[in-house]
Amino acid sequence: MAGMSISGMKRDVVILRLIALILLVVMCVFKLFLTFRGLDQPAAMEQAQIARSVAQGNGFVTKSLRPVEVVTAANRATRDNPVNFTDFRDSSYAPLNVAAMAVALKLTGMDAFDSCRMEEGVGYLYAPDRVIAAVSTLFFMLAMLLSYLLAARLFDEVVACATVSFLVLSDLLLQYSVSGLPQPMMMCGLLGALHCMLTAVRVNEQGDFPGALLYVGLAFGCCGLMSLAGWMGLWPSMGLLVFCCLYFRSAGSYVLTAVLVLLGFLGTSAVLNYLDCGSVLGNAMMGLYNSFGGGEEMALRSANLSSTPLDSSNFVLRFLGYTFAQLQGLYENMGSIIVVPFFLLALLNRYRREEVQAVKWAVFCMWAISCVGMALYGVESPVHVSQLAVLFAPLFTAYGISLVFNFLARHTYEGVTFNQMRGLAMFIMVVVSAGPFLATLPKNLYLGIWLGDKGRPHFPPYYPPALNIKLADITNTRDVVVTDQPWAVAWYANRTALWIPTRVEDMVTFVEPALQKGGVELQGFLITPSSHSAITTELTGAPGGMAGIVNNMGDFAPLAMEGKILQLVPRHNLALADLFVESAGGKAHTITMGQLVSSRGRFSERVPLLGAELLYYGKPSSGEL
Repeated sequence: MAGMSISGMKRDVVILRLIALILLVVMCVFKLFLTFRGLDQPAAMEQAQIARSVAQGNGFVTKSLRPVEVVTAANRATRDNPVNFTDFRDSSYAPLNVAAMAVALKLTGMDAFDSCRMEEGVGYLYAPDRVIAAVSTLFFMLAMLLSYLLAARLFDEVVACATVSFLVLSDLLLQYSVSGLPQPMMMCGLLGALHCMLTAVRVNEQGDFPGALLYVGLAFGCCGLMSLAGWMGLWPSMGLLVFCCLYFRSAGSYVLTAVLVLLGFLGTSAVLNYLDCGSVLGNAMMGLYNSFGGGEEMALRSANLSSTPLDSSNFVLRFLGYTFAQLQGLYENMGSIIVVPFFLLALLNRYRREEVQAVKWAVFCMWAISCVGMALYGVESPVHVSQLAVLFAPLFTAYGISLVFNFLARHTYEGVTFNQMRGLAMFIMVVVSAGPFLATLPKNLYLGIWLGDKGRPHFPPYYPPALNIKLADITNTRDVVVTDQPWAVAWYANRTALWIPTRVEDMVTFVEPALQKGGVELQGFLITPSSHSAITTELTGAPGGMAGIVNNMGDFAPLAMEGKILQLVPRHNLALADLFVESAGGKAHTITMGQLVSSRGRFSERVPLLGAELLYYGKPSSGEL
């Protein structure tokens, strides 16, 4: 009987493993091939176009320019070290995710722009988008494997399989699996670090100090890889450092080992960033403008940071607001998995095994410090390049499931076995957690099968064919397109693109001379749905509608309004920009938007790339489509 029982348990474990594996493969294939709509994250497109440059052998250079970077680079340029905006090194993104994308593009032959151009009317999805998404999917699958192994080491096979099942049925995590963002790779680094830390705790309990020190070094080596995938990975790394200080008796040795390992991994990138832009973290520090006021976007779009100074007057209130937003959005930011909040209750539960107890507090320290980092950077959106909460979803889920199972084990019901109660509880929790995904499943399946390879782009605001076909045909590779979505122009059109400033004076007085110093000229302005409306948030209080357009676009708001009005009254050939040729009060020295872009300005030819949705304002010699 005992032998049959053991064999039955092994059979049940094998079945659970198969279920988890089938779910993982099916959901990844479903997301990548049936319902994939292309990239929709600016950071993913920016990293993708940098990866294409790396795959082509041009190095870590970008075609997506920000005004503050352009002016700063031109000011730092010398005769011996001139600035080159067609070979402009990026200092915003960590290298590992970009390197993985570059390998994928090279292996698939999609690093050559001309070889994968789209055809009019054939499809709406850009083929390299799926290659970039496949990189995220592969790391997501690796992260699920590491989650399974870690949960099995901490608890048992049932908890491990349940954890993976919860994760792969989460709509948010599936979005990350095809997003092109570094979070799947960062999750692998974080889980690898916790695997090593778990071993370090075990070895330390056995009195093996050198062995524990070795595994602590390996843990922070994984943290270094996580940080090289995304700079925000430094925050959970600092959290793990805090845990080492509090947990290990010989804390000094562990901390020194951790710091040396991290510095070894991050030193090269820090030196390169310092040489390029005078900061070891490059432009990653720009995110602080969100919390200190002004916003990262406005800082990057200004001609100099002195015009967008850090505002510390209400910093404490803004910081607390973003902190409470992280706590309030804990459930949503970790995939709307029902057992995630139970991790906070698990902190009050004393586990019998020391390593389970230790890893629990390590995860808490890493998450708490990450919340501080996200609050400083003003992270709100569940899907964002700086979002760290999703990295902790596997551990929060595993500890939450274990707490539920512990509760069920302490209560007996007549005629019902523990396994039956556990199975029923797990089924109910999985269905509730997968609710958002299951609710949209029939529609997504229908559209995915019906549209097939033609696909559905993320429109608005992104429409790849207009950029890849039309814009690329009427622009050149030498000069710069000014636009409200430079990341999309750089990726889909393979053109150097400048994020449109908010002030005309900045453009004419600072940005354009800086570009000319680098040997490039402005060739046109592209206005897309990215500027047709504004997102309202409770924390920032940003207005919507026309007021939002003015708030986002500043002096160039009439261009965005022109496209919007033309959509409403398509029969009228309205040229709203012509109303802004004259300066208010007749001040001759004031430069207006209409003098730059209008039928009477320097860029006078209006070319519709997708009706009034995407309007390109070029020089008269640009030609008709």
